[in-house]
Amino acid sequence: MYKRSILSVLAITGFLFSCASAPPPAAPPAAAPAAEPATQSAPPQAEEPKKNDAQLRAQQLITGEAPAPAKAPAQGTAPATTSGTSTAAAQPLTTQDTGTAAPATELTAKEKQFFENYLKRLKYMMVVKEGAAVDDFQKRSVLTKGNEVLLRQGYDVVQYDQLLKNMEDQKTAYEAEAGSSMSLTQYIAQKLGADVYVELDCVPRGSAENGRYYGEANFTANMFDPSTAELIGSVTFRTDRSVSTTSQQDAVINALTAGTAQLMPRIIRDSTTVLRNRYSNGIRYQLLIQKTPDARAISTFRRNLRAKTREIVMGPSAADQTSMDVYLFGSLSDLEDACYSAFEKTPGMENAYWVYTRGKTITFNTGN
Repeated sequence: MYKRSILSVLAITGFLFSCASAPPPAAPPAAAPAAEPATQSAPPQAEEPKKNDAQLRAQQLITGEAPAPAKAPAQGTAPATTSGTSTAAAQPLTTQDTGTAAPATELTAKEKQFFENYLKRLKYMMVVKEGAAVDDFQKRSVLTKGNEVLLRQGYDVVQYDQLLKNMEDQKTAYEAEAGSSMSLTQYIAQKLGADVYVELDCVPRGSAENGRYYGEANFTANMFDPSTAELIGSVTFRTDRSVSTTSQQDAVINALTAGTAQLMPRIIRDSTTVLRNRYSNGIRYQLLIQKTPDARAISTFRRNLRAKTREIVMGPSAADQTSMDVYLFGSLSDLEDACYSAFEKTPGMENAYWVYTRGKTITFNTGN
């Protein structure tokens, strides 16, 4: 009897000890996700049940490994932000962020049509560089051939005789108006409304062998913008040797005219390409306003004019005169009309009047 009691006590003690030391029951397995239709992508894997802080601490003590950090949001999912937290970092860079200039506004159909027509009707003025090693007859032959190629392709030209007459007639006006600020050639190009003036330098050579006469020439052509005298292109060319049985002069003339005919397409192509890029945001005109002591009025006028143009760039300004470069896809008369409209809206400049026009330059006086 005594022995049976001792056995009972030991059995109860062992049962209690085993209950105290047994691990907690495992969490029930997560329910399997419902099968997706065959047409959909594979379902995401079931998430592992979250453990409380005590369980995570126990896992760390047993395995010696720290709990895995929380997963980052999936790519493309914006992280949640608290009130007052800036989200600028998640925004794409703008032109202001990168410092890149914003692109020009896209041209309208009307502007595109004007621009293409303008490039097809460029006006060229060709001159032979002063001091070139050609006589008057050779010079006239070169310019005549060059103008012939231009006219055949539909461009406007300044004829040589017209150029000579203007140089003679405008010499006094040039000295009084422009002086040393520009060359006489540039002044005449502006007066005649040329879009490009081409300065040719020719070096012809002639020789005779066995009763035959030979001629050849080297050319250098520089293209300039009459408004600014900026170089917009340069082309060099060397002719093949021409042959004549008549005279050496005839062989040289043949070389000069043939070389000019071969050179002109390159002049046209290069100058047109540069002007297409340079005027991509509007044809450049120069606006001069005389008697401008009120800087605020000029600022108001510029804002009023900006609404009718593509771009305005301020030039030298003083109380006696202010200059601006104005870009628009329109003619000089369009700019004149836009200026009158802007003057009417500008207090203190309502009485402004036109003074003169030269090439792509138009001048007004405020009347103050």
